[in-house]
Amino acid sequence: MFKLGKSILIVLFSVIAVFSAVGQDMLGLVNSNYSGVMGISLNPSSMVGSKLYMDYNLIGFGFAFDNNYAYIKKDDFYNLLFKAIPPVYYTSKNEERNFAYYDNDKLKNGYLNTKITGPGAMLVYGKHAFGLTTSFRTLTSFNNMPPDVATFLYEAIDYPPQQMKLYSHDKPIKSAVLSWLEIGVSYSYLFHRKKWEFWSLGVTLKPLFGYSGLYMAVNNVDYMVENDSTAHLQNTTFEYGYSLPVNYSDNSMTGGFKRGFGFGADIGITYEKTRKGHGNGIFDRLCEQRYDSYNYKIGFSILDLGYIKFTKNAEHYSYTDASAYWYEPDDTLPTNNLDEISTKIKYYFGEPAGVVNEFSMYLPTAVSLQYDRWMWKGFYLNGTLIYGFKFGDASVKRPTILAITPRWESARYDVSFPITFYEWEPVPKIGFAVRYGGLYVGCDNLNPLLKFSDFTGTVIYFGLRLNLMRLLHMDYWKGNCNDLRMRNIETFDYRNF
Repeated sequence: MFKLGKSILIVLFSVIAVFSAVGQDMLGLVNSNYSGVMGISLNPSSMVGSKLYMDYNLIGFGFAFDNNYAYIKKDDFYNLLFKAIPPVYYTSKNEERNFAYYDNDKLKNGYLNTKITGPGAMLVYGKHAFGLTTSFRTLTSFNNMPPDVATFLYEAIDYPPQQMKLYSHDKPIKSAVLSWLEIGVSYSYLFHRKKWEFWSLGVTLKPLFGYSGLYMAVNNVDYMVENDSTAHLQNTTFEYGYSLPVNYSDNSMTGGFKRGFGFGADIGITYEKTRKGHGNGIFDRLCEQRYDSYNYKIGFSILDLGYIKFTKNAEHYSYTDASAYWYEPDDTLPTNNLDEISTKIKYYFGEPAGVVNEFSMYLPTAVSLQYDRWMWKGFYLNGTLIYGFKFGDASVKRPTILAITPRWESARYDVSFPITFYEWEPVPKIGFAVRYGGLYVGCDNLNPLLKFSDFTGTVIYFGLRLNLMRLLHMDYWKGNCNDLRMRNIETFDYRNF
């Protein structure tokens, strides 16, 4: 039975390895007033209040990973990164592992988030702003893994301290992988502007094209491992589903992209307390629009509200109050592919209570609160909370993140130092992000490099936008008309086309 569980884990993490291609939030940059099209992902209402009246994204990459289960010691991580010395750890029976694990009584959680951001654009026209974004995203999460299961995965089934003990779990244990292509169409409107107050509302609507989906949810289970060849499971209720670009009988890749389709939405609202009132809104060219500087602004947004329904190459199974007895000498069924894994599950648990050829998975929904305070000249202090939660069993979970970020910004440069708390962990992660013109790069966890803490994850992102680059003469910030006349490039104003 535990070979069966190991086979399922191998399939899960193989899917992660194959289809993970970035960090999603980029908290060092998305709160900048020059973030432009990048800021849409955190709060679509930020567009109309941007210092930019036009912006273009070319491409961006990012990767985010964190967990409270596995880690690499800080000295070992430093040696791995700079000396190419792989870490080696040992189980209680001196079996080699390339990571250590936290042997405590906490439930284990983790996520892996990757994102490729494609071409995108933003345009501000007075009280209105419009945006178009494209991206390919993969998010993997596991939640509520019990400590005893975590120990068995690390030490293996032949771990005497946990044998002959009855373990009972009624808090759902969940894991999921979701990959999709999304196209976002955004609109922001300045619906109230009076004296020193500035209110804007924004929404992004996203058709979603599902590339792959896989999830498993164990709602309750009682089990006992007697020895290294015998185990009992009782009162087991679980379900799993998958829709992947592989042939389930021989693991060969299949053609086509769309296995599922759905819709998503981001909704946001922003309040600003401006420093000098506001402009009258009259302009002849886009570049003549006035930017209203602020003392502080507060934003609230709901992110990734939506789902994807998988109907192609989709299989879904559910079991209710099932039991199983595993005895290794009788375990002769192979588990080389997904068809064989499903056959083995039926062999032990019997026929499933439900079998269908479609299922839906929910996006990593979150709510976010942002506070940005102007300090002095180009210096700002930002606080951002992103609280992730799940809809039902078939969903991926976005981590909860609290970040405090001092920032200096100008049209040519952005420099910021995000201090981030993941999933309410007490140890903050120190990051760094910089933008030069349209080129940006950032990392939200420098702790292992600085030997402040062990390595449990990181956030890395970089990309290229076409705006704010002298080489291309594309300086689309509000009030920059004189610079445009000097270079005789008024043709970049869309009214001249």
